[in-house]
Amino acid sequence: MIELPSLQSDPLRRKAEKGLAEDLPSPMEPPEAFAPSNVKAVPYEKMAAPLRQLIDDHEEFLKVLTAFDSALVALKANRWRFTPEIGAALKRFFECHDGDMARHTEREEKALFPLLRERFLASGEHSPGPNPVTPVEMMEADHTRVTQAAALAFNLLGLAPRMKDPSDRDLLFEHAFGLGQEIVETMKLHIYKENTTLLPLAQALLSREDMSRIQARMSAI
Repeated sequence: MIELPSLQSDPLRRKAEKGLAEDLPSPMEPPEAFAPSNVKAVPYEKMAAPLRQLIDDHEEFLKVLTAFDSALVALKANRWRFTPEIGAALKRFFECHDGDMARHTEREEKALFPLLRERFLASGEHSPGPNPVTPVEMMEADHTRVTQAAALAFNLLGLAPRMKDPSDRDLLFEHAFGLGQEIVETMKLHIYKENTTLLPLAQALLSREDMSRIQARMSAI
C-alpha cells in the first residue's frame, strides 16, 4: 500500500474530501488579513506598460485556472475516469504552467522584483529586524509553492492510472486532486495580492526610468 504525506490538517484537503463544500472563503474574496490597508488603487490605464502586461497575463491565467479547477472536480465526480474534455483542460493547465506562466514568473523575478525590492527596502515597506522581508519575498514563496505542487500533481496524475491496486490508485488521485485545489487557491490569491497591492505599490515607488529598465528586461525574456 502506498503511503503519502497526510494533508488532513490542510483546510484545502478537508474541502476536497467534502466534495468542494462551500466552507472556505473564495480566493477572489480574500479575508481581511490579505486586504491592502494603505495601498491606493491605481486604474489599469494609469499603470505603466510593463505592469499592464503582467495584469493582462493574470487575466489569461485565471481562465486557465478556472478550467483546471472544473476539470479536477469533474475527474473526481467521474470516479477518476478521464474524458477528452477533462484531459484537455488538465493538459492545457500544465502546458501553460510550463510555458506562459513560467515566462511570466521569470519576468517578475528577473525584471521587476530586484528593483522593486530595492524600493521597498528604501521606503520602509518591509518587516522589522536584521533580515527584512518585503512583499517580493512573499510573492516568490508563492511561485515556489505552486511550482512544486504542479510538478507533483502532474506526476501523480500520470502514475495513478497505472496502479493495479484500486486503493493505491484512488489514493494517488485524491492526493493529486488536493494538490490541484491548493494550486488553484494559491494562484488566485497570489494574483489578487499582486493586482491589488504589489503592482499598485510598484506604480507608486518606481520611476519612469525604472519602468523603462523593467520593460527592457521583460522584453528580453
